[in-house]
Amino acid sequence: MPFSQKTKEQVRRRAWFACCLCKRISMSLEVHHIIPEEDDGPDTEDNAAPLCASCHRSFGGNRDLQARMREMRDHWYEECAKLFGEDSTTGDVFHWIHEQFSTEELERLTIHNPSYVSGRDAADGLKGTRFSFDEKEYVHPLVVKELLGWLSDSRATIVGVDLEAANRSNRFYGDFAVADGAEGVNVKWEGDNESFGYRHVATTPSGVEIVECHDWGGGSGVFGTVALFSLEQDQALGSDKDVLEVHDRSVLKTRGQFALGDGYVGNVCYGNGVLEVGPDEGRFRRGGAAAWKLPVL
Repeated sequence: MPFSQKTKEQVRRRAWFACCLCKRISMSLEVHHIIPEEDDGPDTEDNAAPLCASCHRSFGGNRDLQARMREMRDHWYEECAKLFGEDSTTGDVFHWIHEQFSTEELERLTIHNPSYVSGRDAADGLKGTRFSFDEKEYVHPLVVKELLGWLSDSRATIVGVDLEAANRSNRFYGDFAVADGAEGVNVKWEGDNESFGYRHVATTPSGVEIVECHDWGGGSGVFGTVALFSLEQDQALGSDKDVLEVHDRSVLKTRGQFALGDGYVGNVCYGNGVLEVGPDEGRFRRGGAAAWKLPVL
């Protein structure tokens, strides 16, 4: 028997309309029988997994993934409960997101991070990586600066770096300072008549790193950016002492960036699935004209 409409709706809302494998948002999220119907799998919420159409096609028929799929579903439910609260689907934030953004907009704005979800330790995220924005080993500020690109660029031109190599390279070299602030850890590099710093804002349940950056190039302007990154793992072919081998990599990729403007001073925060940029209280006093909200799962 198929799932009842009530069960489907409950599963979708509990997952915040996001696939438990890839975290892609879909208002028409499919509900999959973990134990197949032909194996007498019950039509209950406990046997249901929220999957996007792509993951349903790719993994739904793999019986070897039954236990893993249940683990990943439970992990995503736990993340949603921690972030949004157990009764979040009836709360103000849930309704605000779904009133402000249409189904098409939410699906279009979803950041897809397949490496974080379907990698070797998907339920635990990138458990093996030692790189971080808020604890040792810190991502070097010059690596972040490189990924953001130039102000004149319409979009990022370099979208990923090998952190193992970059954090110790001559290209991204120089001491940087780490300071604990009221709003989190601040990491700052200072060169000759220039500086670049960042503050880790939050990590979303799907592994998107939200970072506030400020770049001073020696002039009168200090340009702020909210950047979205993902820390992923893959493999590459290379040589070590003339021996050809495959090695693991920790790769930092850009997932989007939003200009805060020159001299922005305000509150950039994340909670209940919403990235919020507060009014500008800096020297240009843009106030509420600089404020905005965006759902980021």
